[in-house]
This record gives sequence, C-alpha cells and structure tokens, in this order.
Amino acid sequence: MHIIIAILGALAAAFWAFTHFMNAANQGREAIGDVKGVIRRGKWNRRVDQRLIENLSDPREAAAVLLYQMAAYDGAVTDRQQARIIEEMKDVFQADEETAHGLYAFGRMAVGEINDAGNNVRKILRPVVEVCTAAEKQQLVELLERTAEIEGPPADIQRRLIAEARRVLLTE
Repeated sequence: MHIIIAILGALAAAFWAFTHFMNAANQGREAIGDVKGVIRRGKWNRRVDQRLIENLSDPREAAAVLLYQMAAYDGAVTDRQQARIIEEMKDVFQADEETAHGLYAFGRMAVGEINDAGNNVRKILRPVVEVCTAAEKQQLVELLERTAEIEGPPADIQRRLIAEARRVLLTE
C-alpha cells in the first residue's frame, strides 16, 4: 500500500511540476511575443509616419502631387482631367506614356495619404525649389493654372493653391 501511495504521490508531484513548467514556458513565449509585437509596431509606426511627400526628390513627382490635388478640388477627378494631366506631363516633362501614368498614379496616391496638398505646399515643392530654374518654376505655375481650368473657371480653393505655389516658387 505504501508503494502505491508513493507512486501516486510521485505522479502527482510530476504532474504539478509539469504543469508549473508548462505555464512558465507559455508565459515566457507570450512575453517574447509581446516584445516582438512592440518591435513590429515600432517599425510599422515609423513606416506609417513617413508619408510619400516626406521623401520627395524628383520635381516631377512634386508637380504630379499638386496637379492631382488641383483636379481633386473639383470633386472626383474625371477621366477628362486625368487625360489632360497626363498629356500635360508628357509635354512639359518630356515624359513617355508610361512615365506620365506613373507620375499621375504617384500624385493620386500621395494626395490620398495627406488629404489636402494645399496644407503642405512648401514641403511638396522643396525639390522643385532646389533643382528647377526660374523658367521651369514659372512653367509649373502655368501648368497648375491650366489644370485648374479643365472643368471650368478655377474655384477659390484652386486659386489659393496656385497663389501659394506661386509664392513659394517665385518669391524665394
């Protein structure tokens, strides 16, 4: 009888030790998962905080953002506006069809991230200010004016964007 009690006691102690160690291992695994989650979340936040306009280096991309915003101020960008913007980019930037479509898509995506490029004109136009000549800057202002007039006379918000772009580009 003593042997059976000893064996049962040993089994109970082994079961208790096994469950205790399993709980400790699960808690350790959860802690490691939490640390990995914090690291992943930190990387994601850094990626989210970097909007497309934060790293603009190509003046054509900057112009594409403002051109798309100009058209979007009228409401949803129409096919007619899209076609005219792409044609203007092909002419002014001497871009091929694929490049012009890529620039248009970039502008659409960047405006989707920031909602209103009018609030970030100085930041968006930084590569234009750094790289372009005075004539190219004037050409961009004229391009903005033509884009605003695609669907009719420019609205007040479009005029304000043009005025801010003119101020940033031509007075500095």
